[in-house]
Amino acid sequence: MNEEFYKSIENLLKLERKSLTQNTELLKSLMSRGIQDVDKLDRVADQILDVMHGLSGEGEDFYRQYLDYIATFNPTEAKKRRDDLEYDLGYKTHVLYAAALLCKKELESKVAPDGRTSFQVVMDDYIPKVYDVLKKTASFLFFAHYANNKTVTELMPMLQAITEETDYVYEHVDEFEELMHYPNNTYHPLTEEEWQTIQYIAEHNIQLYEQHPEMNKDLMYNVFGDKPLNQ
Repeated sequence: MNEEFYKSIENLLKLERKSLTQNTELLKSLMSRGIQDVDKLDRVADQILDVMHGLSGEGEDFYRQYLDYIATFNPTEAKKRRDDLEYDLGYKTHVLYAAALLCKKELESKVAPDGRTSFQVVMDDYIPKVYDVLKKTASFLFFAHYANNKTVTELMPMLQAITEETDYVYEHVDEFEELMHYPNNTYHPLTEEEWQTIQYIAEHNIQLYEQHPEMNKDLMYNVFGDKPLNQ
């Protein structure tokens, strides 16, 4: 059984590397001919991305060369793909797990009406509805704010400090398997723009909630069992 398993892994790796070689050569050809149709280029580059997310994890160096090529004629699209890559490969998803740790601490000992912890309700019922890493991070801050009436401005330095403690984050990753954005062993610090985006989204969500509490009247009750502290 073990021999068959390892053989199947070996065969999958061979298929991945074959795909990587073929699509790398094809993309090189398109780039050398000066093709600037991003959709056409992406159809090939996406095959390389698949390998990067596969067993071997190979292809990143050339994919970054591809992004450099796009930047020569469409810097906006290149930046978007480069930013997405940082999160796809887990270089910056440490912040999401740090936000989960912070939220869990702020919601500590709070219990929802259905008997689950308030944090588990957040994890089960609300976070899965958000797909973007930065928006998920901001969602954790939203609930942390209402747990102890701390402002987002107060929570941001706490979030940044936990994020920078990468060893601490790695130790707790298994507690949040549902997040499915596993942090890479290499950490790339967030830009100031990314930190500002997280803060803006969190504060914007709080503002929307407080302007229209009747639209989300069950939300706080489901999580905390009573009205939020600042209402």
